[in-house]
Amino acid sequence: MTPVSPKRRTLVSYALVVALVAVAVWFVVSRPVPTQPVAAPPTPTTPTTPTTPTTPTTPTAKTGQATTGRTTAARSAQPTSRADGTCLAGEPTRLVIPSLGVDAPFEGIGLDQEAPPDHEGRQPLGNPKDRTKAGWYEDGPRPGEGRGTVLTNGHTYRNNSAIFREDFASRIDTGQLIHLEQDNGSTCSYRIQRVWREVDAADDYPRIVQSERLYDFEGPERLFLATCGGSWNSAAQDYDQISMLIATPVGRD
Repeated sequence: MTPVSPKRRTLVSYALVVALVAVAVWFVVSRPVPTQPVAAPPTPTTPTTPTTPTTPTTPTAKTGQATTGRTTAARSAQPTSRADGTCLAGEPTRLVIPSLGVDAPFEGIGLDQEAPPDHEGRQPLGNPKDRTKAGWYEDGPRPGEGRGTVLTNGHTYRNNSAIFREDFASRIDTGQLIHLEQDNGSTCSYRIQRVWREVDAADDYPRIVQSERLYDFEGPERLFLATCGGSWNSAAQDYDQISMLIATPVGRD
């Protein structure tokens, strides 16, 4: 057996090392690198479509005429929110009448553009689309501003499914309190000074509104509230009368 020279032994060892390195490289490269799991993104929730208020099958009488006042954009900035019961100028969010057990949200209303105008070209005040809400005329004075008449109304339904019931005229009275909860956390309270019970919607109502200046946007602050009632006209599917009231602020500084 021929002895292996030291030089040749070195070359063989080197070749063996190179071969081992190559095998190791192949092993590492050929194996797939595991991917770190990624948390699945949250499934987007489909927004709930607001329920369209059901169109009343039993319409109420129109609640009079109102001239268009200033727009919402022209109103002054809201004061700092307070929840201590002090009345601060703002937009009403809830109507509370303790004597009637009424505690309902407000819905902004405008003029009824589909109704025929009066002899002076004015459109009647619209009604809330939701029978369970009170209406507030957004282009008129705001509660707490200290001037003008705050215009509000609401539906009466024969099946008592609306904000007011058919006994509204017999239960509402002078001296009772009405509270308007505001969007700024305050509450504006009013005491009823005068009630017109079940006046004729076609003739007496417009006359009283005109003579008593119930839609006056100037002068001292007042609250106006109206709802239909009285006798039911089957042919017109409507009430023939309207009850309304005027209330003045209480507890103001």
